[in-house]
Amino acid sequence: MTSKEFDMKGKTAMSCVAAIGFTLGAATVPASDGADSRSAQYRLEGAWQVEVTVRVAGPDCATAPPVPFGPNPFPSFNTFHAGGTMSEWGSRAPPATRSSGHGTWERLSAHRYGYRFMFHSFDGNGLLTATMDFSTELELTGTGDTFEGVSRFVRTDLSGNALNFCATMAGQRISLQ
Repeated sequence: MTSKEFDMKGKTAMSCVAAIGFTLGAATVPASDGADSRSAQYRLEGAWQVEVTVRVAGPDCATAPPVPFGPNPFPSFNTFHAGGTMSEWGSRAPPATRSSGHGTWERLSAHRYGYRFMFHSFDGNGLLTATMDFSTELELTGTGDTFEGVSRFVRTDLSGNALNFCATMAGQRISLQ
């Protein structure tokens, strides 16, 4: 084999290896929320300031009356991370009486998303009293920098007693501008 033949075979082998590596690499790139370039403004990923109104559980959470106790509505922060996880922090209860929320999210259709998160509640002594479990659907509106959503959630105490509630939400994307 001449050096020229070896050089050509080496280039061919390297091209094949590069093509295989590129194909495998492309197959393992994590998907964000499935948005293509035409709908990039409708991506959920990012940080959001959210106004939450807790409502009485009912068949239509969007029109159910607000609960008559506690601050209502109240501000919350939601962060939707690339890869489908999320973080939440709400201000309805003092920080010493609740943990931050953690959960997952997914794209349901063009402008609609679903997410679920949970957090723990504590008493004045710092002892666990309940777990809160939220399931939400939202729709990005306008330019994709706002959303509206409805949640159903369950507060389950340590004895297994569950109370059902609803909530409505209005979110505004936090941006540099």
